[in-house]
Amino acid sequence: MSADWTTEEELAQLIRARAARGRMVTLRPETAEKIARRLLTPSGADRHLAGLGFRLEVWSPDGRGFLELLAAAQSYQLIKLVFDAALKTRPGGRLVVRQGIRVVLDSGPPDPGGAGNVVRLPTAGTGRAR
Repeated sequence: MSADWTTEEELAQLIRARAARGRMVTLRPETAEKIARRLLTPSGADRHLAGLGFRLEVWSPDGRGFLELLAAAQSYQLIKLVFDAALKTRPGGRLVVRQGIRVVLDSGPPDPGGAGNVVRLPTAGTGRAR
């Protein structure tokens, strides 16, 4: 990709436009390094979320793209309450609760090759699934 951008926002828009057209994106080493550094450096908001292990996210209906972070919580019980409330206020939206990279709850259609949409977490102190 030629250096026809001056800000990170312009670069992001160029990458997105090429991807939308199904085109390859080739980066110069210095651009790739800048992007990698940016991805690995938490933003101000991310630093505040670091101790909150559960995230409630809005995803595209097909489950391929993250759209918005709705909430973050330290406990499963709290994020489950928020998830249930969000299901009522956002009918038809694709809501996903993640703990790290693991999907804990997903309001989307079941994964045909998976074990369903919900991973059962152990109840506190019992070691057994709920």
